[in-house]
Amino acid sequence: MTVLVPGSAQLMTGHKRLGRIALIVWALVLAALVAATYLAIFHRTMALGMLTDVDFLTVVRVAVVVLGASWLLLFAHTWRIGWHSRLRRPEAAVLTVFNTAVTLAAVGAVFLATQLVNAPREVVKDVFVATQTSAPQQGRYNILLMGSDSGKDRFGLRPDSMTVLSVDRATGRSALISLPRNLQNVPFPKDSPMRGLYPSGFNCADCLLNAVYTTAAGRPDLFPGDAEPGMTATIGAIEEITGLRINYHILINMRGFDKLVDAVGGVNINVQDRIPIDGVVGPPKGWIEPGFQNLDGYHALWFARSRTGSDDYVRMGRQKCVMSAMLQQLSPQKVLFNAQKLSASSQQMLQTDIPASELDLFIDLALKTRGTKITTTSFVPPLINTGNPDFTKIRDLVDKAIITSEGLDAAAPTGEPTDEPTAGTGGPTDPASKRARASNATTDLASTC
Repeated sequence: MTVLVPGSAQLMTGHKRLGRIALIVWALVLAALVAATYLAIFHRTMALGMLTDVDFLTVVRVAVVVLGASWLLLFAHTWRIGWHSRLRRPEAAVLTVFNTAVTLAAVGAVFLATQLVNAPREVVKDVFVATQTSAPQQGRYNILLMGSDSGKDRFGLRPDSMTVLSVDRATGRSALISLPRNLQNVPFPKDSPMRGLYPSGFNCADCLLNAVYTTAAGRPDLFPGDAEPGMTATIGAIEEITGLRINYHILINMRGFDKLVDAVGGVNINVQDRIPIDGVVGPPKGWIEPGFQNLDGYHALWFARSRTGSDDYVRMGRQKCVMSAMLQQLSPQKVLFNAQKLSASSQQMLQTDIPASELDLFIDLALKTRGTKITTTSFVPPLINTGNPDFTKIRDLVDKAIITSEGLDAAAPTGEPTDEPTAGTGGPTDPASKRARASNATTDLASTC
């Protein structure tokens, strides 16, 4: 009775005051659960705002602990009033085992509830520390997604994966715009300190797009008062390349990405071709075999990053397939039941300037985007010569991708690569590479993956 209707046992045994108090508290808890369900169904954004508010989550956590402690005291009282001195030894043993089991179950439930509340609280508190908000550009948010692979064996941080997610604020319709790491001669905005060093574009001996971060990070004197000159310079270059204003960025450490995938039980991927694991120096350490399968973090990471036997552009196509799979498969239920693992992995792998106050908006946008067709465009050969890019064409392709993502007819060229590379662009043309590259330019990313 104390499990199902706390306080009812006290009422039936004459402890009416304690019973009434417990029943009133239980009724308030049920009312709060009903209200939460109502908000989740009919006012999703408000509910998400509450679930990402550190102060609210702190209050909920304290309330859960207090209610849990009170419930345990009620169990102890129920045990006392249910015990009788004339119980025979077998009956007493059964009652003791049953009460102990129920009490332990209650303790476990309270502990689980506390952890479920604390996990998102810790992520919000530690990861989403920015405070400055950014308004959408023409009704769309543009978020720069960057994958880095910094470590002891690498000098500085070089983002080897750079993709702009442009998403409609009202509908969630999205376009993924990928920039190759080896894009050369990239321009800088007029107000960027990098423009003074490279007035004709980033054109030194090793001046690829992914080197902008390291170069600017090594010249903090050019960015007085800026805690992240590398990120500032990279965002400026990408804005100048695409013609889009970047609202926010998310930097993902690829060495923590595998933990994120493991935290949600893996990701389902249609592996269309045999993918080598490592093999940059020496033979591959293993293979990811073709077929529709659930990849754990280790294999999902190598599916996304391997370029042995292929190239950067084939890898970019696979990376977008991983993004699409994660978007479609990370349901709110899966996130909830893996909250603790996600909390630990997120703190290790995520760096972002999205403020906590905007989290409800972006979670709602992610839910809207699920099930919609995602348009992609990538500035890769033969469409774009990365050694001598046509930045006017690149901006036209960006505009076309956004128009297409809205379900409208675009006047610009389709942006889809032809079967053969143009002179000077190189790149494999075998069937496996063509299949992987298909995800680089499509109006429906899921269909190519």
